[in-house]
Amino acid sequence: MTGATAQTGTIEASGLELHYAEQGHGEAVVLVHGTAVGRELWREVASALGERMRTITYDRRAYGDSGAPEPYTGTTVAEQAEDAAGLIEGLESVPAVACGHDLGALVALDLLRRHRGLVRGAVVIEPPLLALSPTGPAAVSALREAIEAGARDADDPAAGAVDAYLRETAGEEVFDALGPDRLRAARAAARAVAADLGAAPTFAFGRRELRAIDAPVAVMVGSRSAPIRREVGRALAGLLGSSTLHEPDTGHLVPLEAPEAVARAVAEVAAR
Repeated sequence: MTGATAQTGTIEASGLELHYAEQGHGEAVVLVHGTAVGRELWREVASALGERMRTITYDRRAYGDSGAPEPYTGTTVAEQAEDAAGLIEGLESVPAVACGHDLGALVALDLLRRHRGLVRGAVVIEPPLLALSPTGPAAVSALREAIEAGARDADDPAAGAVDAYLRETAGEEVFDALGPDRLRAARAAARAVAADLGAAPTFAFGRRELRAIDAPVAVMVGSRSAPIRREVGRALAGLLGSSTLHEPDTGHLVPLEAPEAVARAVAEVAAR
């Protein structure tokens, strides 16, 4: 995160030390990153929000300088949401807007469902709710096969698996989009990436539970993202009781490609 007033620190949540950064004042927004890219995913969004909101980013468990239990081989959406809830309470940022990308989008939805008192609404970006598509199982299988092949064919299997995940979800252009620093951090987070891979299917809320969410939600999907991502985003927006659908001209990495659009969506949810 950038900005003259940005501050960093650690806070205990779920028995772990989570590394965070914050800037700005007023309504709080907690930005939850997805798989592979840590809190630096939100650098441009934080800059777009500036000082008008209290913007909080953090590295999820095992990313960056955040801790993780030993051994750490798997996680769930609920576990990640408990971490986020502890962060929100510990930083006295209640009620916050929860904004999540990819796996972080499911964390934001889980916060709405199980910690409604902590969050006023959510922005969910490219949510991996692949069960909402008939082609979901095939997409999951293709991703796993790509990751296995990437690990098998690389000199560094861990880095090869991370690269394969990034390429499969965001295309070959992802490496230029991330840049060397964020790509280096992603490869260094291979343990966290591996733990994340089984998390999305643990999101246990079906269509009925999603319809019951009555908080304001902005759903964002890139107009150039994979067709299944667009299909899932539109389906989710249709299920939620109080939602808006945004389709910026981007691929999967919406926060990097359209940070101003994300900032506007956050501000709109905060104002509702």
